[in-house]
Amino acid sequence: MRIRPLIFGTIIAFASLMGIATAQERTMIVLDGSGSMWGQIDGVPKLQIARDTLRDVLASVPETTELGFMAYGHRRKGDCGDIELIVAPALGMASTIADKADSMKFLGKTPLSAAVKRAAEELRYTEDTATVVLITDGLETCSANVCELGQQLEAQGANFTAHVVGFGLSKEEGAQVACLAENTGGQYFSADNADALSAALKQTVVAIVPSVTLVPVDQDGAKITDISLTWSVLDPDGNEVMTDSGFGKATGKLNAGNFTVSVSGPEASGGGAIEIVADIKSQNFEIPLEIIRLTATVEAPAEVAAGAEFEVIWDGPADKSDYVTIVEKGADEGVYNDYAYTQNGNPSKIIAPDGLGAYEVRYVHGQTRKTLGSADIEVVAITGSVVAPAQVAAGAEFEVDWTGPAYKTDYITIVEVGAEEGTYKDYAYAKNANPAKIQAPDGLGEYEVRYVIGASKRTLASTKIEVTAVSGTLEAPESVPAGSEFEVIWTGPANKSDYITIVEIGAPDGTYKDYAYAQNGSPAKISAPDAIGNFELRYVLATSDRTLVSRPISTTQVSATLELMGPAIPGGEIKVNWTGPNAKSDYITVVEIGADEGSYNDYAYTQNGSPAKIKLPKALGTFEIRYVIGSSDRTLASLQIVLKPASASISAPAVAKAGDAIEVSWTGPAAKGDTIEIVGVGASANETPLGNAGTVQGSPLFIYAPEEAGDYEVRYKVKSTGEVLATAPLKID
Repeated sequence: MRIRPLIFGTIIAFASLMGIATAQERTMIVLDGSGSMWGQIDGVPKLQIARDTLRDVLASVPETTELGFMAYGHRRKGDCGDIELIVAPALGMASTIADKADSMKFLGKTPLSAAVKRAAEELRYTEDTATVVLITDGLETCSANVCELGQQLEAQGANFTAHVVGFGLSKEEGAQVACLAENTGGQYFSADNADALSAALKQTVVAIVPSVTLVPVDQDGAKITDISLTWSVLDPDGNEVMTDSGFGKATGKLNAGNFTVSVSGPEASGGGAIEIVADIKSQNFEIPLEIIRLTATVEAPAEVAAGAEFEVIWDGPADKSDYVTIVEKGADEGVYNDYAYTQNGNPSKIIAPDGLGAYEVRYVHGQTRKTLGSADIEVVAITGSVVAPAQVAAGAEFEVDWTGPAYKTDYITIVEVGAEEGTYKDYAYAKNANPAKIQAPDGLGEYEVRYVIGASKRTLASTKIEVTAVSGTLEAPESVPAGSEFEVIWTGPANKSDYITIVEIGAPDGTYKDYAYAQNGSPAKISAPDAIGNFELRYVLATSDRTLVSRPISTTQVSATLELMGPAIPGGEIKVNWTGPNAKSDYITVVEIGADEGSYNDYAYTQNGSPAKIKLPKALGTFEIRYVIGSSDRTLASLQIVLKPASASISAPAVAKAGDAIEVSWTGPAAKGDTIEIVGVGASANETPLGNAGTVQGSPLFIYAPEEAGDYEVRYKVKSTGEVLATAPLKID
């Protein structure tokens, strides 16, 4: 809550400022001790005016006023850290402050922002009401933002105010420091000369600003403490001089005078007139309100099983944050366990605590935390059981038969004997199946299977189980080609997620490269690393990453060959005969000559067989066909090809009779599927031919002429690209 004193003008306002300093708040005077204070006003140094004026004013401050004194720039030149708490805030310090001001030197810089911040901290401004009075004849010279400081102190302070006296500052200079006062609810005072400063301070009235308490009472005269209220206090001119919000009473300070109070809240409103009397420190006023008391009803079962979800039927205001909850009978207001907002529907569903005994279901008004209605309920015991094998192999999945309430978060788990409540390893929710399936730990020894109430982590039932040792074997070649796929014959528990892998010798447990899950059967197929050296095969238990069994294996050098089948036509498909390790991700591709390892265009996996079919780029130039080891992107073999424009020629009779067989000689790529065709003059490349023969027949070959007279053309067409490479005219009589 912030309360702003009434403002009557510059000189009287400064008097009010000093009145605040002498009221029941703790106030710190911060004095500019920089070298600029040696500047003169009407022939008198400003520092002397400040000293004399402070002594005159402080002489009239009562001994009951708690004041402190801080200065900056008074001990060292050019030091932005030259800030000193000269007199700590205390009662009866007025004369001490005057004496200390008289002995000050004036010679340094102007770290006024840091000084005000430190003064606020000395006053514990985040906890208590605090006021700082800054007297400065200069602007900040230590790279701080005084306006931002004001915003920070206002936001963090319990009730912080800073007043600023600009001593000899121009209007423009004053505007640069006035924001400190404005941002904290304080005032800025301009003292343009010695007389103005002296007059402002000497006319200070050391007055008590009364502390005011506004107490809300209902129509029966009872004090109201459980409703969030909003307060507004207006002066006779209609200006709002005080606001507050919260539960119960409002407090603050107001100058003497007549005021109008209005207050409102949920189902409540009221107000009245008050008169503040001068010089009485504390003044209390009862403010009447008309209140409509809210009520609600609650219906719940007479008893419910511990941890069970149950329904609550209610009738109430259903305001935004209202809720129903279950608590121990007689619990304090605002206490809650599981709850449901009334806005989510009626009836509400909540979960009973796991503790047994007398409880009550409450309808709680969310804004006030007040119970509007309740119903008694008894939480009764539940029982359960678990049945599991006496022994289970380490890491094995096993079944647990259970009985219990099967609440939505209840679960079955296996833990060390005597483990703390709520501890778990592998688990299965009870609601999902009976029997439940869980996986044993990899550690050997005594364990227990538990049925756990999810809401409270309490063990409802348990049984002991022994985890026994497991073994395994691995059979594989002593060496395999690097990057190749090979088979591993294994035995082992085949637990869920157990796997076979190949790693460097001595690699930490849990390390893996290519792997195969044991659940997929024996033999397992895995790919060797694409490196030459010694490795080891491992059977790994997934529950702990422990290696159950291992055996050495080495990798040997591998090679590959590539052979093109048929001509290489830009954009056409080509077949590549290959040999190589044929690991599961190896592939054949075509790339630009010298492309980075792992680059690819069209490709074919070697596992699809030899020859591989790949589509060539349409671009011209030098390329290479590569056999690539998929696990490492290493090129094992490559073959250079040059893609250049394909050419062909056609030689055929210029004239033929309809339906005759005509002889056609040709040259061209002779790729698989290429054809010699007869089409109409100017036909598109994809036009259906009137006669055709495959180049596989050799040159020359024979084609039957069309049955209709007209002008035609004989052409060479590439199947893979659809391109026509050569044509010859043909006239049919």
